[in-house]
Amino acid sequence: MIVLDASVVLKWVLRDEAGASAALVWRHRHLEGMERVAVPTLMFYEVANAMVFSGRLTAEQADESWDGLEAMGLAVHSLESGSMLRAMELARTAGTSVYDACYVALAEALGCDFVTADTKLARKLEAVPLECRVRVI
Repeated sequence: MIVLDASVVLKWVLRDEAGASAALVWRHRHLEGMERVAVPTLMFYEVANAMVFSGRLTAEQADESWDGLEAMGLAVHSLESGSMLRAMELARTAGTSVYDACYVALAEALGCDFVTADTKLARKLEAVPLECRVRVI
């Protein structure tokens, strides 16, 4: 299992972005049953917001992309209280948003790696002791 953040999943839709080919590898691995992708429920809100406000998708394209994302069978998790407290701690110590820290807290709770395309986030996390590995595409 692997936790992907919205920056990776969004590249499945906006395929002209840098790193899209690496993001699509994770999509392929999930669809082929080689690696289960886990995400917090938050990911859907972030991706939907970006699809609407990126200015790069028509309403029809965004709706189709949403349908495809929902059909992928991602392992969707709501953070339990302990994981949310951990996300809050990570946000404070790493100087990042609680939103971003939720992905890391989920990866820690699941005992798996966290994958992001957000290099700024990855740099902030370098200074913080984590119970998961951070991978950047």
